[in-house]
Amino acid sequence: MMRNPIRGAFVAALMLFALTGCVSMPKQQAYNRDAHSSLKTIAVLETHETKPSIWIMNHPGMSFGLIGGLIAAGDMATKQKKLNENFDAVGFQPLPYFRERLTAHMTERGYTLVWPNTQVESAKVSRGTFGLRKAYTAAQADAQMDINFGFLGYAAAGATDNSPYRPTATMVVRLVSADGKENFYTDYFAYNNVFNLNQAVAINADRDYMYPDFDDLAAAGPRSVEGMKLAIDAIATEIARQL
Repeated sequence: MMRNPIRGAFVAALMLFALTGCVSMPKQQAYNRDAHSSLKTIAVLETHETKPSIWIMNHPGMSFGLIGGLIAAGDMATKQKKLNENFDAVGFQPLPYFRERLTAHMTERGYTLVWPNTQVESAKVSRGTFGLRKAYTAAQADAQMDINFGFLGYAAAGATDNSPYRPTATMVVRLVSADGKENFYTDYFAYNNVFNLNQAVAINADRDYMYPDFDDLAAAGPRSVEGMKLAIDAIATEIARQL
């Protein structure tokens, strides 16, 4: 399947709209572990396919209308191609890695995760803006977990030398009852909160994987993948901690 090089950029743009009130953020709900002490088995639902993307906040081209926007998109598409090469060279797949790390951390907390045969959704699902399902059916488990990456990749706060590229990941998570009718927990996470997502569980990016400009990121090769793994694992760790 051909990758869409600006898919991540489009998702990030939706996040920016949310900050100005154009899109509703999911309503957060803390998890009450004591009230659900018997909850041990969680069915994880299928999610969107996720590919690492490039995003530059405040790209200079965005200041010059449609033509400038197309130039900015073209620039990011070129950078996206090179980022793809770094990740393809080691065969890195974000969702299987997230599955591995979340399973490990949740097992440490006493939970058993039941994953679908394919983690990527096999049929069209009705979702809200941030990827959470609008409705749930019953599952053979104590609860169901709905997860969705918003942006995953490398992002810079601007196009200047003082705006380095950092591994960046955003995710929304919801835990609902086995019958899908009760919301047990909802929250969203931002590793390197470059999008300034209000009230997100923000995690600072590791400075060891900070690249002053794109040429440095491109030259990093497999090391750039390690930075992405660190971002994914950090979010998986925080999800398990909250549950």
